[in-house]
Amino acid sequence: MQTHTHAQSERENRKYHSQVKCHDMIILVSSSHNDRDQSLFMSIDEGATFQKQPITFFVETLVFHPKDEDKVIAYTKEGKLYVSVDLGKKWTLLQERVSKDHIFWAVAGVDRDPDLVHMEIQDPSGGYRYITCQIQNCSDKTPTVQFAGSIDRDSLTVQDDYIFLQTTSANRTKYYVSYRRNDFIQMKLPKYALPKDLQIISTDENQVFLAVQEWYQTDTYNLYQSDPQGVYYSILLENVRSTKQPEENVLIDILEVRGVKGVFLANQKIDGKVTTLITYNKGRDWDYLTPPISDMNGKPTNCKPPDCHLHLHLRWADNPYVSGTVHTKDTAPGLIMGAGNLGSQLVEYKEEMYITSDCGNTWRQVFEEEHHILYLDHGGVIVAIKDTSIPLKILKFSIDEGQTWSTHNFTSTSVFVDGLLSEPGDETLVMT
Repeated sequence: MQTHTHAQSERENRKYHSQVKCHDMIILVSSSHNDRDQSLFMSIDEGATFQKQPITFFVETLVFHPKDEDKVIAYTKEGKLYVSVDLGKKWTLLQERVSKDHIFWAVAGVDRDPDLVHMEIQDPSGGYRYITCQIQNCSDKTPTVQFAGSIDRDSLTVQDDYIFLQTTSANRTKYYVSYRRNDFIQMKLPKYALPKDLQIISTDENQVFLAVQEWYQTDTYNLYQSDPQGVYYSILLENVRSTKQPEENVLIDILEVRGVKGVFLANQKIDGKVTTLITYNKGRDWDYLTPPISDMNGKPTNCKPPDCHLHLHLRWADNPYVSGTVHTKDTAPGLIMGAGNLGSQLVEYKEEMYITSDCGNTWRQVFEEEHHILYLDHGGVIVAIKDTSIPLKILKFSIDEGQTWSTHNFTSTSVFVDGLLSEPGDETLVMT
């Protein structure tokens, strides 16, 4: 995770990137706006002390090795890639003209060499290529071209057993996949599918979960599932809503429930109406969320299928005052909390909070307004604080999966709250 903090002084405005790879290591990258004094600040004691290390380039992104915390890649604003094997003390230029966010370390158990880097680069002719090289030897003569011919810009993705890329010629786009680093094979969608965009949703359990925008769709995608090799696809669910984010990023309104394999929530949009669906078998069967019989005050909801269900804001909300995120955690299996409403469809301005402790089988209303949520101690403690623009000094907590709530004054004077954080670790009871 990268975080950004702004610190101002009379002399300069620096931007800091922090990356924490284990409980005691931190790297801060100071980016001076006046082209001088580029430095790393490194700590190996949880930030108690820092060592300053001057560098000769401007860091935009840090990519840490998934297994060896001493190895880190730095991507610069000029598209250059540097590598360090001693946690940032010494840097070596790996490659130039590299595509941002299309740099991937070797995947353990799939790539033979743990020091291999997958990357998308621009060649001298202006085209883009997929290459790999070892961090110890990555000059212009040593990279290995892994796909014959040019690929589309920003199309390379390396994820688990799979590598994806695409090529376009004569206005026709072809999508390719490599399974466990074997030869690339063109992905086979049903004949009636004419995709204009593909988004990878999930690649776990030896299967690709794929969102495809067909030629006739503008704000929805269809979900497909692959065979183990990621070549052949069959449709699972049509018209899952989507939105275009800044910098052309696409968000698909589908959420993998953490802690329980194969469970997904999705918001389907048909004729402008959005409804929430759940699957327990990775998309083969979908159903609506069962509404609670009574509300948080014990009054009947009078919400009965098939005309009325529970609907949730999953990954975003069209209303800027609703954050629209569902809370699930690997260490709290079966526990799901989210904001939404009862009715025939999702209402953007409604933000009642609901909880389930049996992975979506039964739901209860816990709050009338949206709250920031934090799970502690495997979900044994749930902490909630109102998501509002006014100052607060009270938080709520539950030790019985949201059945009852206690209040706690965490400060004597009201403060503005942006969110809740917990200390790293599955069993922690420490929060900020």
